[in-house]
Amino acid sequence: MAIKQALLVLALGLALGACGDDPLPVLSSTVTGQYGSGVTFQGVNGFARSRGETFLIAIGEGPLNCDSVDDTEPPDGNNAVMRPPSFDVGTYSGIFVNLYHNVGQFEGKGSNGADVEITASTAESVAGSVSFSFEDKGETYGLNGTFEVRRCP
Repeated sequence: MAIKQALLVLALGLALGACGDDPLPVLSSTVTGQYGSGVTFQGVNGFARSRGETFLIAIGEGPLNCDSVDDTEPPDGNNAVMRPPSFDVGTYSGIFVNLYHNVGQFEGKGSNGADVEITASTAESVAGSVSFSFEDKGETYGLNGTFEVRRCP
């Protein structure tokens, strides 16, 4: 199941791309991410979007916006995609997070194991926190902090 979930998130994540629209700034964020041992980033742009029973929250430094899901190219910069089971207020454990590094070349790393808490959810926004860290081949990856992002229609 974890592999199937990882492939779905990877496919969704690859669809996150920079389109011609302006980036969608977060409403508030203390989110910081780490991609490998030397790359850190801030969650300055992001959104929450659902389609059917698929929920994702994207946050990062790249030009993320509601149309990003439909684009064919990944966004520049460093970004993360979380896939909670819903946007309902609650605490969710073992959530898959994929981190994307698209500077010079595109790479992605992800793992189950994030704790995501949704603290508020309206038709306009989703707020919460994330706590996530893992190591792969001696490199550290993570995403931590609070966020409030606009919810896409």
